[in-house]
Amino acid sequence: MLSRIYSKQIGSCEWIQDRFSGYVDGIIGESERLQVHEHLKYCDLCSDELDQFCKTLSLLADFREECMPAAIQNYRLPRSTFVEIFPSIRKERPPLTLDMLFPYVCAFILLFVVLSTWDMREKYDFHQRYNASNYVEVVAKI
Repeated sequence: MLSRIYSKQIGSCEWIQDRFSGYVDGIIGESERLQVHEHLKYCDLCSDELDQFCKTLSLLADFREECMPAAIQNYRLPRSTFVEIFPSIRKERPPLTLDMLFPYVCAFILLFVVLSTWDMREKYDFHQRYNASNYVEVVAKI
């Protein structure tokens, strides 16, 4: 809630989205760039919108015959800024818990049971086929 109030103070989403092109091209003034940057820190909607805008520009660059302006082709953000602007980067893996390991432990135990059962069955079959009662004594007379 606080982020929405703060983002409204910096500028409305419509005003910010109108400046995305200039922001990406680097042609808007320093004060407007800072306003856009501050708004993007707190507004996930506009961050996602800018992310989609940049993805669209990169897709267009692949399919256009004419060259894109150098400002768009070589647009780079420092990692710290990129993480602040695009929330999808912030998403981290959840911590490893026993609940997450439970299926793997069960699968390992099941594999162990299947392999040991198979081995015991092989030994049983071997002893059934080749035991002392199955042999005939052959004595050679010389």
